[in-house]
Amino acid sequence: MKGLREFQVFADCHQFYLMDAGISPMIPDTVTEQDILLRLRTAPHIVVFHTESASQVPVKIAFVSEPIEVDGVWDHQSDFNLSLPSGTAVLCGCTDYVPECPRLAVAPSTYDGRAYFAGASVGEERYLLMLWPSTAQPVTPGDTPTSGAPRS
Repeated sequence: MKGLREFQVFADCHQFYLMDAGISPMIPDTVTEQDILLRLRTAPHIVVFHTESASQVPVKIAFVSEPIEVDGVWDHQSDFNLSLPSGTAVLCGCTDYVPECPRLAVAPSTYDGRAYFAGASVGEERYLLMLWPSTAQPVTPGDTPTSGAPRS
């Protein structure tokens, strides 16, 4: 996948964040049953991803022009939306010092995203976050047209 970046994030308190670096977003403090099922929760300018462990976890992030099908076996996936008006996303654990966390320069926009989760049952958690401009149409696994005009 073009533009794929890889990170190690300390998921202290069983969570890590992807958020707008130019805004100090309020971390949602309420966790619903739906959030637990999705393994994520959102608030303006931030997505909180829930992990099984409170340790270093590998996180891959790709900002793409349109959603693509992802290779590999994934135990779970959830969709989300993230507004990045500053054009800079930051990835961090909840106890990280945000100014020192990895940053990703992107076009200022609102993005749709899909989080892929795997490996928790075998103690080898890994995460893939794919984001695309909200105007693109999402693709679900196996959602490949067999006839008709190509999708734009």
